[in-house]
Amino acid sequence: MNEQNHLISNEYSIKIVTDLSDFEKLKPRWDNLAEKQGVYMPFLCFDWFKVWLEHFLNGNKLLILLLYKGNEIVTIAPCLIKEGRFKGIGVRKIELLGNVYSPIRYFLCGSLGDEEREEYFYLVFRFLREFSRNWDTFDLTAIPEEGDCFDSVKRAVGKAGLKYLEYFCYGDWYLDGINYSGEEYFKRYFTSKLRHNIRYRERKLEERGKIEFKIIEDEESIDKYMAHYYGVYSKSWQKQEGIGPTFHLDLAKMAAKHGWLRLGFLFLDGVPIAAHFWVTCNAYGFILKSVYDQNYKEYGPGKILTLRMIKHGIDVDRIGGIDYVQGDEPYKEEWTPKRRERKGILIYNNSIRGKALEVLERKILPVVNKNKHLRKFKESISKRL
Repeated sequence: MNEQNHLISNEYSIKIVTDLSDFEKLKPRWDNLAEKQGVYMPFLCFDWFKVWLEHFLNGNKLLILLLYKGNEIVTIAPCLIKEGRFKGIGVRKIELLGNVYSPIRYFLCGSLGDEEREEYFYLVFRFLREFSRNWDTFDLTAIPEEGDCFDSVKRAVGKAGLKYLEYFCYGDWYLDGINYSGEEYFKRYFTSKLRHNIRYRERKLEERGKIEFKIIEDEESIDKYMAHYYGVYSKSWQKQEGIGPTFHLDLAKMAAKHGWLRLGFLFLDGVPIAAHFWVTCNAYGFILKSVYDQNYKEYGPGKILTLRMIKHGIDVDRIGGIDYVQGDEPYKEEWTPKRRERKGILIYNNSIRGKALEVLERKILPVVNKNKHLRKFKESISKRL
C-alpha cells in the first residue's frame, strides 16, 4: 500500500496516510467529522488519537484510510497494522486505533444517515478487498451497538463480499434520559436501606476528620492533582497497569484543554482517599476511572465520592447521561442500571492466508474446542509455538 489516491468510482476515492506528519495535517477535517458524532466526540477527536499514538503506536505501522467524495473527506478509518501471531500463525492484522483505554473504537463519519453511512463503510471494505491485498485480518473491536453503529458495519462487510466472525467484547453500564436533580437521582435508583448505608458511612468518616470534595478542571493544577490520583490508584483495589502508566496524565491535559476534564477527589484531613477520572462532553459524563484507598474501605469512600461526582454532573454540568464505558463489574449496575454491549467483527481477507484463517477460526477450532482430547493437544501445540 502506498500514499496515493485510489479511484473507486467516478465520485469516490481513497487516500492512505501512513506517516505521522501527514496525520498532523488532518486535524481540522478530522474534528469536523468527530464533532458531528455527538457524545463520543472525546474518543474520536484528533487530540484523543494524537495522545494515544504518542503512547501506544510503538513499532506498529499507522494506516489511516480517507474516503473522499469529490474533494471532501466523508469517512476516516483510523487504523494501524500489526504483524504478529494469531492462533499460532503469523499474520498481518489491521486494527482500529485503540486499546483497553478506548471506550469505543469506530470510524469517523459525521452525522450521516444509516444508509449513507453503510454505503461509505462498504466502499472502505471494498477498497481493502480489491486494492489492498497485503493484510490477513481486520479486527474491528469495541464497536458500540447503539444507533445502528455495529449493524451498519456488519452489513457493509457482508456487502463487500468479505467473510467475518462476530464476537462479544464487553458490557457497558449507563444511564440516560436524566432530567431530574442529583438528589432525585439518589432517591430514584437507591433503596432507603442503601441511601441510609451511604449516609451512615459518610458520618462515620466525618468522625475521623474533615471531609472535602474537590473537582479539578483547569490545566494549571493537573500535574499536582494527577500525582494525587496516582497516589490513590497505587493503594486501590485495581490491578496496577502494565501499559501506558502515564497515559492518563497526558489524557487529563488534553481533556482540560477542551473543557472536558472532571478529576474528582475525596480528601480526609487534606489526604486524598478516593479519586474519579471523568470526561464530560455534550451533556454526557464518562467515568473512565474510579479508585479509592483500601485502608479506608470500611467507610465506603468510593461510594461517597461516586455519589458526589454524579450529583455534581447532574446539578452543575447538567448532564443527561452517565457511562461507565466498559466492564460488567456488579457495582456499576447500582449506579447505572442500563446495559448495552460493545461488539467486534473479525474480517478475513480473500487471500489464501485469510481464507485459511477463516476456516481455522470458524470451522476447525469450534470442533477442536468441543473435544477434550483435541483441546488438550491444541493447547500443547500452542505452548510450543
